[in-house]
Amino acid sequence: MSPYTLLLVEDSEFITQHVSQTLESKHGFEIETVPTATGTRDALEDGSFDCVISSYELPDETGIDLAASINGRTGSPAVPFILFTGNPLESLAEEALTSGVSAFVSKSSHATGDMNVFANRIRLTIQAHE
Repeated sequence: MSPYTLLLVEDSEFITQHVSQTLESKHGFEIETVPTATGTRDALEDGSFDCVISSYELPDETGIDLAASINGRTGSPAVPFILFTGNPLESLAEEALTSGVSAFVSKSSHATGDMNVFANRIRLTIQAHE
């Protein structure tokens, strides 16, 4: 089985480096990174990804707005989309789910260490979409 290819959308260089290195070296994912929603759309036009993982707060729009622009507001998402946020999830959940977000991951509890829970959430989200 070939590794899953992920698009990580995060404007923090520190978080981008830590998350991408850990998911590649410890979990075998292939990672491409972009810092903005605009960069995400460009990357999706140029390549194929098994999943998009996006920060909620981006320089040019929110991760929820990005999910809606990629996956639309109805039907099954075209690409699995994980919202990666430090914000409380409860206040975002309803809008996020209707905007094409497939799953949520908390930055505070899952962006440290070996990220086993984060990697598992990614795999499960992709497999549910297949």
